[in-house]
Amino acid sequence: MGVPTIQTGPMTVEEFYGFTDTRPDEEKWELIEGEPVLNASPNRLHQRILKNLVRGTEAFERPGVGWELLPGLGVRISDRSRPEPDALILPKNVSSDLLERDRNDVIVAFEILSPSTRDRDLRWKRTAYTNLASLTHYVVIAQDMVDVVAFARENEFAERHLRSLNDSIELTALGISLPLSAIYRDTGLK
Repeated sequence: MGVPTIQTGPMTVEEFYGFTDTRPDEEKWELIEGEPVLNASPNRLHQRILKNLVRGTEAFERPGVGWELLPGLGVRISDRSRPEPDALILPKNVSSDLLERDRNDVIVAFEILSPSTRDRDLRWKRTAYTNLASLTHYVVIAQDMVDVVAFARENEFAERHLRSLNDSIELTALGISLPLSAIYRDTGLK
């Protein structure tokens, strides 16, 4: 028996999957620049906003629509970075592998801000996602107040704040308009 080899340096996505396959299913891990990052469990408010987002988007999913919204799928940014947005919109591809864990052809990425992820979501992920050629929108939703930041390719990903329940997130590339009143439904936020 020799001296064991200690893995040093950044982890690849394949090594990350080997690692997360040994972890409990309820843990949510991301790979950021080669480092595995464990995210805190979401609170009920976070999950209610996510449910509202899914419901609001489902209204636009009709037969023949070329996209689908999915929560909990990773985005392969590089061989060493695989963040996992709260939800994403992808091209609907019936021939793709339904067991895949990540995609790099994301159309829209949604993040619901948590105190522990705020800086990473607004800085690192913004840069990472907006560098994807397929991305048309990156949407960051606050959970402590009515405040959504929408970044759109059509505006060169300039920051646009929406702070009224009368505002809507306009995903023009997909013909979707999501009212903030629907996203913040039953949250108590005004």
